[in-house]
Parts: sequence; structure tokens; C-alpha cells
Amino acid sequence: MSCSSSEALFEAYLDGTLLPARRARVLAHLSRCGRCKGVLEELRVVDALIASPREIELPQNFTFATMAEVRSLPRPHVSTAPVYAYLVSYLVASWLLIGAGFLLASTTIRAIGETALGVSALLVRTFGVVGHAGAHALGDFGSLGAFLGAAIVLDVAAALALVVGFTIVRPRLAERLRS
Repeated sequence: MSCSSSEALFEAYLDGTLLPARRARVLAHLSRCGRCKGVLEELRVVDALIASPREIELPQNFTFATMAEVRSLPRPHVSTAPVYAYLVSYLVASWLLIGAGFLLASTTIRAIGETALGVSALLVRTFGVVGHAGAHALGDFGSLGAFLGAAIVLDVAAALALVVGFTIVRPRLAERLRS
């Protein structure tokens, strides 16, 4: 019997579920192989540890001492950028892209862009009125609500201008340049 085939039978040997013929072959192999005998002893120790649960006695003040130690640790430093920084940087980048489009584009895109700006101004006024009415009905949310509302409106306007520019104006310009 080889080491690998006998090791596969060690659990059954320890549980006492091996047939007598196989048990005799495992015992014969163990009498000749010191390495397998050591593995079997380690398995016996592990089985004994698992079979007999140990109870650990905790000191009376374990919870208090642990919490005191946790409180004495320095607070982890979490660096969070304010929401305003993300919104402002996003808005600045989008308006810079729109501005670059106005400077580099033809008069058609400029006219569509000015129309989109007019529509966005109208949306800002409309959302401002709705926000003002909502603030009176539900309570004032402060400057954060107004800022977020304006940012959303400006983003919608920027997305609308980009969509119009890419879906309507760009194909016409490409067609004009080909001819």
C-alpha cells in the first residue's frame, strides 16, 4: 500500500469504519512508514481538540478593558472631499467644454448653443420657482438644496446641448464638409 492510498483511509481508520482487510493493510503500512505514522498522530490530536470543546474564562472586566483600549486608539483619518467640490469641478469642466465648442464651432452650433443656454435659463427659472414653492410647502432646505437644484438644471442643460450638438449638428457639418 502506498502513502497516498493509506492517507486517504486515515479518517475512516480513526472513525473505526474500515473493513478488517483494509484496516490490516493500513496497520501494516503504518508499521513500516514513519511519515504516515506522524500524520496519523497529528490527525488524532486534531480530532481530540475538536471533540473536546474548551471553555475560555474571560476576566470580569474583559468588555470594559477592551472598549477602553479601543477608545485609546487614534481615530482613523478619513479624507472626504466635500460634495460641493465635486459638483463645482464637474460643472466647471462641462461649461468649459461647451465654451470650447462655441469658440471652435461654426455659427450653426453657436446658434444652437445659445438656444440651449436660453432653454437652460428658462429651466433654471422654472426650477427656481418650483423649488421656492416646495421650500414653502415642505420647509426650507437651505442653500444646499438650491445649489443642488441649480447644479442638476445646469447638468441637464449641458447634456441637452451636447446631445443636440452630436445628434443633429455634427452629422450636418460632416455632410457639409464632405461636399
